[in-house]
Amino acid sequence: MGRKVCQQDHGQSRQNSNGHSNDHLFSTHVQAVIVQLSRPVLRPGFRPDARLWRGGIEGNFEVTISMYDASVGLFVPYLRNLSALLDKGVAYAEARKFNPAVLLGMRMAPDMYDLAQQIGEACRHATVAAALLADREPVALPVLEHDMAGLQARIATSIEFIESLPRAEINAAAERNVFFRLKNGTELPFTGRTLLLTFSVPQFFFHVTTAYDLLRHAGVELVKKDYLGRR
Repeated sequence: MGRKVCQQDHGQSRQNSNGHSNDHLFSTHVQAVIVQLSRPVLRPGFRPDARLWRGGIEGNFEVTISMYDASVGLFVPYLRNLSALLDKGVAYAEARKFNPAVLLGMRMAPDMYDLAQQIGEACRHATVAAALLADREPVALPVLEHDMAGLQARIATSIEFIESLPRAEINAAAERNVFFRLKNGTELPFTGRTLLLTFSVPQFFFHVTTAYDLLRHAGVELVKKDYLGRR
């Protein structure tokens, strides 16, 4: 008998005193809540930039970013953050009376680059990508050494070169054909946009992140703000 009642409850919509389906009212209420939650919550006095919004607050909106900001605007601050991470590594080693160069030989796995090579690759991908976008020859970086001072000089040289590139040339590179040459000589074809979004930026952040992880694993007292940059 109990099973039969259960089947009837599932098979029929329950009616309230006004003759309306409770299930229908519940569904309508849920839809109203979803609509309310999907609306942006704006602080008092907030005025969205009219250039970014189309069709009002509840309409579609678009945000544009230049090729320069998406390349130089990312590479330079994170190279500076990488330099600061190395400084913390040196301070950590000196406080514990061991040679900071020991940190540079650490690696996540036997077949992965060590810390010095991760930093070298971050600099390489940033400078080569920026040079390709600006239609310039990349800066000639010195031979990679497992030396803190040498790595800091490499980062500084990379930043100086990237900042010297013309904004207009980089902004005009979105649809231009470029070729990234691998160490084995293979050339990978891209447009400026696809080079940046699908190859160079992911490569750059892979190596910066791995460098952070190696230092953190070694015991250097780092937090996320050190990676993101203290602003």
